[in-house]
Amino acid sequence: MKNVLVLFGGESSEYEVSLISSYNIINAIDKNEYNVITVGITKDGNWYLFEGDYEKIKDGSWTLEKNKKAFISPCKSSLGVIVLNNGEYEEIKVDVCFPVLHGKNGEDGTVQGLLQLAGIKYVGCRLLSSSVCMDKVMTKIVLEKNNIPQTPYIFIKKHELENVSAYEKEIENKLGFPCFVKPVNAGSSVGASKVNSKADVEKAVREAFEHDDKVLVEKYINCREIEVAVLGNDEVKVAGPGEIVSESEFYDYDTKYISNSGVSYQIPADISQKQAELIKEYAVKAFYALDIRGFSRIDFFIDRDTNEIYLNEINTIPGFTNISMYPKLFVSEGVSYNELVSELLELACN
Repeated sequence: MKNVLVLFGGESSEYEVSLISSYNIINAIDKNEYNVITVGITKDGNWYLFEGDYEKIKDGSWTLEKNKKAFISPCKSSLGVIVLNNGEYEEIKVDVCFPVLHGKNGEDGTVQGLLQLAGIKYVGCRLLSSSVCMDKVMTKIVLEKNNIPQTPYIFIKKHELENVSAYEKEIENKLGFPCFVKPVNAGSSVGASKVNSKADVEKAVREAFEHDDKVLVEKYINCREIEVAVLGNDEVKVAGPGEIVSESEFYDYDTKYISNSGVSYQIPADISQKQAELIKEYAVKAFYALDIRGFSRIDFFIDRDTNEIYLNEINTIPGFTNISMYPKLFVSEGVSYNELVSELLELACN
């Protein structure tokens, strides 16, 4: 039997999403094949071995337990996880890791680098792919090179913030209003806002800078939001497309993961076969161009006015909550949640 380490929590603004995703994944792991080890990371960056009831991960109360400090050793001669206990330590062998850490310090190559140093196999992208996909601007540069269409944009660095009038004018001339402002390195629409006029730009940009030191500004597209799920390493399967139909002004963090009010999912999406095939083609092309491994949810826009397709963003550790589109898309095509998790672990081990 193999030991699988599930990392959950984390310092990012998507901490609560990670807890729910992790709870679902832990329960889906085949306990006849794997012995599950759970290590939680608190919002302030402390790592603990959690040996309690998994329900306490889901509701966030796991931090109230008397957990032992634990960490992954980067030394390959160590067995994997080092657990500290009353001045002594023990080693727990790890065969494979499932890092269920969304956003910063989890999806951006940091944990992936640690796992590579430790010699531990893991689910998902390697270091470079993770960091490039997390950085929305770097992703756009790679996609542009591969002729994959995306929305027009500009980006602003934090040290340029004092030059307010210059970037306000550039946004007005190049993108127009309304437009969207979002942190470059944050997921799940955290810190993102819709800006309707030049007067609202500075507030939105400053809010986005609370989450990152680079900000992306994109042209507003009157769009339908279409998503596909990709699974595999060298050979891939694509599930979908599915459509997110939201009554919110845009599909923000609260709508995605917390309230879920006014949201419906149309699987498969009500689009033409030609559009569906083109979206899948772009998704696979992006998957290979960015050297993604394991899984990703790739999000697209279809312009309601022109029917043009744009790749919006790539999520290399997509949500696995009960309302997350990635597992829903595969379930709709006959792959159960448990089968999906098993295949991801097999892909990591191969």
